[in-house]
Amino acid sequence: MADENAKIRARDVCVYYGDKQAIDHVSIDISPDYVTAFIGPSGCGKSTFLRCFNRMNDTIPSARVTGLIELEGDDIHGDRMDVVQLRARVGMVFQKPNPFPKSIYENIAYGPKIHGLAEKKADLDVIVERSLTRAGLWDEVKDRLEDSGTALSGGQQQRLCIARAIAVDPEVILMDEPASALDPIATAKIEELIDELSGRYAIVIVTHSMQQAARVSQRTAFFHLGKMVEYGPTSEIFTNPIEERTKDYITGRYG
Repeated sequence: MADENAKIRARDVCVYYGDKQAIDHVSIDISPDYVTAFIGPSGCGKSTFLRCFNRMNDTIPSARVTGLIELEGDDIHGDRMDVVQLRARVGMVFQKPNPFPKSIYENIAYGPKIHGLAEKKADLDVIVERSLTRAGLWDEVKDRLEDSGTALSGGQQQRLCIARAIAVDPEVILMDEPASALDPIATAKIEELIDELSGRYAIVIVTHSMQQAARVSQRTAFFHLGKMVEYGPTSEIFTNPIEERTKDYITGRYG
């Protein structure tokens, strides 16, 4: 389980919403060397666990997280960890595209500005172009950077949100079902993009589509009822799972 290249190490993580336990003693290493997919039936805890990595569960009053999560060896719940910095280092892309109601340019420039990554407009211009290029969107929007981000199509909006996440130079990108609201063509573009970004960032994707997990990831974790049942190379999880529950889910007996 241990990976010396890991960006994130989670050990014995539990999450409670009030009295209800949503995640039960999950341990995993997240490495930049491959894309990791979290799969499992609805309500199994995969999104809840994903949100632990950048403390998004802090925003839910009843949520309580125990166990250890480290980013590059630093405890993310430790006194020295600034949550704003943490969320810059661990970017997130949500299920529904959520561009800011600002221009395309400002959507990307906002993060670098508040994190002091650019002194001058020329620096921002470089970051905006680079981020949109990496997100495969530059050629489509370079002549309309002043248009509102919300005027783009759903698939373009989602790529804009990915560009916005990478503009602050994160180490990890979390994607919570990033293509579930998109049509097949836009989904294929997002999957291509994940492929292109892998290796540069540690990427974790929660997906309800096993086909998508098989296409984009090299490691897969299967969750069921708040537990991580099985974790390993994607090809093995899909063709030769060890656990009966994984087998039942992969073959469509439940889920």
